[in-house]
Amino acid sequence: MNSTKINMKNDVIKVNTYNFLIDNSIVHVKVDDSFLRTIKEKIIQKYGSLKQFNLQKLRICYTTLEHEFGINEYFKLIRLLKIIQDVSIPKEELFNHISAFFARGSHTRRELVLSKELIIDEEFVESYALYFAEGDNGSNGYTKPRKVRFTNSELSVLKHFKNWLIKYFPGNSYYFKVLIPYNKVFTKEHYNYIKDYFDLDDSRIKTQICKWKKRTGFVYRICCDQAILIDLILALESIIKEICRDNKKLAAAYIRGMMIGEGTAYFNKSRYVRIEMRNEKEIKYLAGLLKFLGYEYKINLRTTRENMWSIYIGAKQLRKFCDEIGFGVHEKRQEILEKAVNKKLRVNQYC
Repeated sequence: MNSTKINMKNDVIKVNTYNFLIDNSIVHVKVDDSFLRTIKEKIIQKYGSLKQFNLQKLRICYTTLEHEFGINEYFKLIRLLKIIQDVSIPKEELFNHISAFFARGSHTRRELVLSKELIIDEEFVESYALYFAEGDNGSNGYTKPRKVRFTNSELSVLKHFKNWLIKYFPGNSYYFKVLIPYNKVFTKEHYNYIKDYFDLDDSRIKTQICKWKKRTGFVYRICCDQAILIDLILALESIIKEICRDNKKLAAAYIRGMMIGEGTAYFNKSRYVRIEMRNEKEIKYLAGLLKFLGYEYKINLRTTRENMWSIYIGAKQLRKFCDEIGFGVHEKRQEILEKAVNKKLRVNQYC
C-alpha cells in the first residue's frame, strides 16, 4: 500500500489529498504572502535575483513569474513545487500554507476548498463507489469529465450523495438540476418539494427542458462545477480500491455503493441479487471483493446484452448479503431484499 499517500493511526485511514494534485497542470493555489516572501528571499540568496533564477531554472516569461510572486492571487502548483524543491523547502511545508485551489479557465471562477487530509471511512467509500456507478467518471472512454455530476432517479439517493459532498468537501458550491421532458410540466408544487426535501435555496436549483427520444420522466442531478474536484475524485480511485482490498468493512461499503447505483434485488419466482455493467474491469474488481468477503457468486458475460457483465448472488447468500452489505439508502431495493430474505421456505427450499 502506498504509505506516502496514506496515514493510518488508531484504525483511522487518511489520505493526503494535496498529493493527488501535484502533477495536475490546471491546478493553481492560494498561498499566504509571508510564505511566498520566504521563498523569494531564499531564491535571491541563492541566485542573486528572481530574474537570474528564472534564466537558469524556469526559463518562462519573467513577467509571469514576477506576477505570481507579486500581484497574482494564485500560483501554478507544478511551478511552485519545482521552485521550493530548488530552495530546499519540503512540499509538506508548502501544503501547510495553501488556503484554496483554483483552475485557470474555469467557467465558474470559484475557488475550491479542500482539506489536506481526507478520512477514508465506510461512509466515504460507499458514496465514492456510488459516484463511480452513477456519476460522470469518464469510464465510457469518450470524454473526460470537467465537473462533478451525479444522476439518479431516487431522491433519497441524491440526498445521500449531496450530504457526502457537503461532509467530505465542505465549503464548496453545488446545485440541483432538473432535466424536464418537453412534454411535461415542472409544477410549483414539484419545485417546492425538491427545495424543501434537499434544503436548497432558489439559487441552487436549475432547470433545463430536454427533448429525449426514450426517456419520459424527470432526471435529477447534483452538480459541482469544479474541474479540480472531479480530477481529485478520479485520481483517488486506485488508492481507494487498494484500501478496500485489505479492509472488509470498507469492501462491503464499496459494494453497497455500487449496488445502490447499479444493483437489483429480485423477489418473484426466484430470489437473488444482481449487478450488471459494461465495465469489465470494475465488475471483476467487485467479484474480487465478494470473494474477499466469503461470498458465493456467479460472474458472466450476458449473451442477450452486448458487452454486459453480470454478477449473480443466489438465494442461499441473501441473508449474509442483507446483513453485511444491502442496498443502503435505496429504499425500494432494500425493501425487496428484505422481503426476499424473510420469505418463509419449505424444507429444502432455497428459491
